[in-house]
Amino acid sequence: MIYYLKKLIDKMNEIAIIGIGRWGKNLIREFSKISKVKICMTTGDKKNIAWLKENYPNVIHTTHISDIVSNSNIDAVVIATPIKTHYTLVKKILESKKHVFVEKPLAKTTSEITKLIKIAKKNERSLFVGHIFLHNEVFKKLKLILKNQSIKHAVFEWKKFGTFDENIFENLASHDFSLILNLFGVPKKMVITEKVKFITKIDRFSLDLYFNNNIKSQIIIDRLSNYKKKTVKIITKNNLYLWDDNELYKFGVKDQEYKKIFKSKETPLFLECQEFLKCVNGKKYSIDSAELAQKISKLISKLN
Repeated sequence: MIYYLKKLIDKMNEIAIIGIGRWGKNLIREFSKISKVKICMTTGDKKNIAWLKENYPNVIHTTHISDIVSNSNIDAVVIATPIKTHYTLVKKILESKKHVFVEKPLAKTTSEITKLIKIAKKNERSLFVGHIFLHNEVFKKLKLILKNQSIKHAVFEWKKFGTFDENIFENLASHDFSLILNLFGVPKKMVITEKVKFITKIDRFSLDLYFNNNIKSQIIIDRLSNYKKKTVKIITKNNLYLWDDNELYKFGVKDQEYKKIFKSKETPLFLECQEFLKCVNGKKYSIDSAELAQKISKLISKLN
C-alpha cells in the first residue's frame, strides 16, 4: 500500500485546491497524504488563510484563478466551493486542460453538465464528481452481498441540521440518488409523499421511487434534526441489511437482532481521493462520475 501511494506521489506533478471551507480542509488533509498540494485558492477569508499557513505552510495561497490555470506544473484541480460557482470554475479549469475533481453536484442544470462533459471529452481530461458514499467500503461490500439476492425495498434516511443555503435535493438527495442509480438504475416513477417548510421551501421531505421488478425505494431527508444520522436499510427476499455509517449489519430473524458483519477500514474520502488520482494517472481519461451526475441532475430537475 505504501509503495503504491509513493508511486502515485512520484507520478503526479502538483494539484491545486479551490475552496478551503469545512469540506475543503478535509480534502487538503486527504490529498496531502497521496499527492503534492501546491496551491490553494480562496475568496480571501482571513481565518481560512491563517488555518492554511498554520497547518500547511508550504502550500501557496492565492485569490486568483489565473495562478492555477496558467501553472503548467498543475495538472489536476480540486473544487470545493458553493454549488452556484461550480460550472464557471470547472469550465475554466477544463479549458486550461487540467483534470478536475469537483464536489457534487457538478453544476446547477443538466445543460451545464452536458457542456462540461463535452469540454472534458474534447480536451481528454478526467471530470470526477465527489459522490463520496459510492466509495465507502460498506457500500462495496453490500453490493457484493446483494449480487445474488433479490432486493424488494430500500430506505435511505438522513437526519442532520443545516446547509440551509443550498437546495436540499442538489446538496443532500444527490448523495442518495448516486447510490440508488448504482443499485437499481433510473426509476420509472417518483412521488413526493411529504414536504415540510420551515427555514427554506423544503427542509424535510419523503420521496418514493418505483422501479421494474416491483422494487420500491424511499428517500427521507430531514435537515431540521438535532442530531446527525444517515442509514440505508435494504430488504431482500430473505434478509434485512442495515448500513450505519461505516458499519454493516444483518438482521437475524431467529434471534431478532442486528449483528455486525462488516466494518470499513479506510475513510470514504481517502478512497475517493485515491480513485481520482487513479483516473488522472490512468491511460484513458474518465468521465463516468460526470455522466452519473448528469443522470442525477435530470432526476432532480423533476423535483424542483
